[in-house]
Amino acid sequence: MKISINKNTLESAIVLTNSYVDKKDSSNIASHLLFEVVEDKLIIRASDYEIGINYKIKKIKVESAGFATANAKSILDIIKSLNNEDVVLETIENFLFIRQKGTKYKLPMFNYEDFPNFPSTEGKDKFDIDSSDLSRSLKKILPAVDTNNPKYSLNGALLDIKTTHISFVGTDTKRLAVFTLNKTNEKEFNLCIPKKAILEMQKIFFEKIEIYYDENILIAKNDNFEFFTKLINDKFPDYERVIPKNITKEFIFKTEEFMDALKKINVITEKMKLNFHKDKLVFEGISLDNMEAKTELEMELNIDEEFNLCIKNKFITDFLNSIESETFKLSINEPHMAFLVSSEELQTVIMPVIL
Repeated sequence: MKISINKNTLESAIVLTNSYVDKKDSSNIASHLLFEVVEDKLIIRASDYEIGINYKIKKIKVESAGFATANAKSILDIIKSLNNEDVVLETIENFLFIRQKGTKYKLPMFNYEDFPNFPSTEGKDKFDIDSSDLSRSLKKILPAVDTNNPKYSLNGALLDIKTTHISFVGTDTKRLAVFTLNKTNEKEFNLCIPKKAILEMQKIFFEKIEIYYDENILIAKNDNFEFFTKLINDKFPDYERVIPKNITKEFIFKTEEFMDALKKINVITEKMKLNFHKDKLVFEGISLDNMEAKTELEMELNIDEEFNLCIKNKFITDFLNSIESETFKLSINEPHMAFLVSSEELQTVIMPVIL
């Protein structure tokens, strides 16, 4: 294999594919990138067996086709150090040589035939959804998706596909976010996508793609890449039971105004007490070292009795950062119970905290 390629083009592809490799064990071939040259294309493959990508770079200068592997971190560090000029990649025996003018690197390779196989779309159902809708919907609920939870399903987002809509759901047990995408579907099914996969999907799901799935794998592909992720088979909690049904109080707040007040409390503490008075809303926070912050918004709340909510600031901030509307709704049953914030298709159930 011998090719010449622009340094910045190669670097961008290697940065993207580095997220898919096994970073824990450098002796594992999954810690390497696989380079395959076919006709005038370079295909860079990366996979840690749970998630993977084939990324294609077209119209490169090819002297000879073939395969190579290289440790993902090592080749990224090398390419970053080079100047913005063409780079030559060449395999000689069991080594990959990287050259640019008077600079040369020599990297050992693994046997490319040992590299993880990429799953096929054969026999898999097609999931008809616009890639930008999928990416945007997942992004809305991503902050609520947990990490390293013993309940494996909570480390991913549920796609609950109905004939009239799709509910995108994420929870870390302290809050639950649900985004509803109104879309007709031929049949009802559900998928649970791991959080790591969702993070990578945000980087590439902005072009027209085809998506295939079965009970274990989701595959997305177009002319520029092929992506796969294993799905989570653990049963997701019944999220509809968590959403409060009996609402006794509803308030409409201006998004920007509420966020500005919240930022003032965030300066000293990550939790706050939200005090509801008849003619104002008071934000109050006390830090562990007894620093205090207080700010208020004058407004008519039309309540018979004053009360307060104790809230983790980040939960409200994540919700507000995920909406575009100028206002949002806060719905309460009892102050000590879970409450609901909502705006258009996004709603988040939040558990109060103890200060």
